[in-house]
Amino acid sequence: ALLYTLTTHFRIDRLQAARGALRQGVIVELDRRRHAARRAADGDLRDATVAALQLRFAVDKPQADRVGRVALDLFDSAMPGAPAETRHELRWACALHEIGQMVSHHDHHRHSAYLMGHVDAPGFSQSQQRRMADLVLGQRGGLRKVEALLAQETFAWQLLCLRLGVILCHARGAGDAPQVYLGRLQRQAVLTAAPRWLDQHPRTGHLLQEEADFWARQDSLALALAQRT
Repeated sequence: ALLYTLTTHFRIDRLQAARGALRQGVIVELDRRRHAARRAADGDLRDATVAALQLRFAVDKPQADRVGRVALDLFDSAMPGAPAETRHELRWACALHEIGQMVSHHDHHRHSAYLMGHVDAPGFSQSQQRRMADLVLGQRGGLRKVEALLAQETFAWQLLCLRLGVILCHARGAGDAPQVYLGRLQRQAVLTAAPRWLDQHPRTGHLLQEEADFWARQDSLALALAQRT
């Protein structure tokens, strides 16, 4: 019935059975990715993939860049000795955290996570794609949906920095950079703002306090807010 429908709908006159199996298709795909990687020898193929996905899903690139800059600055200050690959993962997650808005603005983080986990992304391994999808899923709202993953210290800090980047750039404007610094004290993150900065940005202050409350409801990492005098 399926073949009849397909042949009728697409006006296919003749079908020929292929002798190849899934394993041959996998080998062909790996070979294509290997050649693509060689063509991208001057840079990381994954960067090209992320740029293509941003274009494909009409990402607001200036906003993604703003979130990325803030999140990476916070991550560098809190995790200066982190492996470069974890920093790259955070950068790519920031670049693609809003791809789900192409589907719907409502719960776009869930759509973004689904797309990130299932889209064809040359250069990325399946495990890395899944990790980035988990980061994107946890970018907003409660933390219960990623609670099991927060036991991984690096993931918890990556996610915290992504969430803080989204909050600190919520106005979606090209204004001054947020005057904040993220410190690390064992299992506690301390976000310190410049004098009177939180008073001058009450909406951001409210969102940051709400964020601290979210982290207080789980046991992996705590977030404290402070303001220099």
